[in-house]
Amino acid sequence: MASRLLGPALLLMVWIALWGDLSWANLISGLIVIPIVTFIAGRRPRAHRVHPLGVAKFAVLFLKMLIDSSLTVARTSLRPTPERLRAGVVAIHLEHPTPLVATIVADAITLTPGTLTLDVSADSSTLYIHVLGIGDPDDVRADIAALERLVVGAVEPLGPRSPEGVAS
Repeated sequence: MASRLLGPALLLMVWIALWGDLSWANLISGLIVIPIVTFIAGRRPRAHRVHPLGVAKFAVLFLKMLIDSSLTVARTSLRPTPERLRAGVVAIHLEHPTPLVATIVADAITLTPGTLTLDVSADSSTLYIHVLGIGDPDDVRADIAALERLVVGAVEPLGPRSPEGVAS
């Protein structure tokens, strides 16, 4: 019972935080809106299971990626060399091609300086990534595979995918 109330309670806290004021009006309006949102969201089958420890591991790796890539881009800007300026596009095949996993991986790549997701295939199975300072494309693929494993550890796909990308 308590676990069923945790989600709506967190939504209510977010609702009040977004309004920026703890008042009776915000509390009552949240108590009206949250059940409606919970009812609507609860009607769709879940395609993924969220693992908090996996989310934390992903967040730590993403922070490390941001720091490392920012330093690399700064070094390239201050002391450009042909190797550092070499850029290329790498196709990356995802092992768990759900729309959510592909979106999180693509966004993490795009938010990291020096890399940019150019395109995602229609079935979410392949990402096309532009990389600054590219060396061996297989090293890029290995790094993205490790990132994908952490994303899947954070938001595990449930069951086989239907054509619409929703777990059945």
